[in-house]
Amino acid sequence: MSGPVPAALQRPARRSRFGDTPQERLAYRLLFPVLGIVFLIVLLPFLVAIATSLRAGGDGEFVGAQNYARALSDPRLFDALRATGTYALIVLPTQILLGMALALLVHRSVRSPNVRASIYVLAIVPIVIPPVGLGVIARLIYAPDYGVLNHLLQLAGIIEREIPWLSNPTTAMLSVASVDVWQWTPFVYLVMFAGLQTVPRESVEAAQVDGANWWQQFAHIELHYLRPLLLLVLFLRLADVLRVFDHIFVLTGGGPGTTTQLLSLHLYRVAFKFFNTGEAAALAIVVMVGVSLLYSGVVRLLPVEPD
Repeated sequence: MSGPVPAALQRPARRSRFGDTPQERLAYRLLFPVLGIVFLIVLLPFLVAIATSLRAGGDGEFVGAQNYARALSDPRLFDALRATGTYALIVLPTQILLGMALALLVHRSVRSPNVRASIYVLAIVPIVIPPVGLGVIARLIYAPDYGVLNHLLQLAGIIEREIPWLSNPTTAMLSVASVDVWQWTPFVYLVMFAGLQTVPRESVEAAQVDGANWWQQFAHIELHYLRPLLLLVLFLRLADVLRVFDHIFVLTGGGPGTTTQLLSLHLYRVAFKFFNTGEAAALAIVVMVGVSLLYSGVVRLLPVEPD
């Protein structure tokens, strides 16, 4: 009669994919309905967009890839891409540099918890203001006739006559970008400041003992821990740039000409002004694929995990 099989030779019991314990099975049962709802919320609009992109905008006739060809050959699309790229090149570096500089300043110079909490609250205020409200306020600032900015510059003797901030191509782009910078730089500050709290104090103190200055501490220690957050901020802000609409629509409506007509405004005009829903859906899918590829490239350039 053979004896019992040694424990080392026994095959491990196959673990159930949906959990072995009652607690695990309960967790899966509670999680599945929520994931199912999210899946439907994401999947159904995507399938509808694909179906719409394959049909004509008027009678719904099946046209295949014609909408994609028309959307990609539209010269207004390249104007929108150029405007979106210019807008991104202005707001993204400005927000990241200002937000990180402010986070470093508060982290190194402000020691009072009450002052830090006050700065934290003040940083949240611009983020929660509706973009339409910001657009209305900015219009009151940049308006050529009754704008506050021109009035203050004239009182200070900097300018002699009013500057048409919203009707000049150069100043119009800077004006709409300044609203985005004002609203979302505090978000970058909050993320970077939270990341700085995770930097080991021992590493910073060791660098100080070795004679490292503030820039060397940041470049060789703190930035090492902030790289994953930089990736997060860069992707979130890039996604926001691609969908920004409200304050630009209120300020310039995409003008003068197509100077500030970003991709989101171009999509809006194709869908709701020219009523070409098929072409708009095709363009939206192309943008989604492009953002996915761009995100993959960002991940490769900026690894999530520190070395």
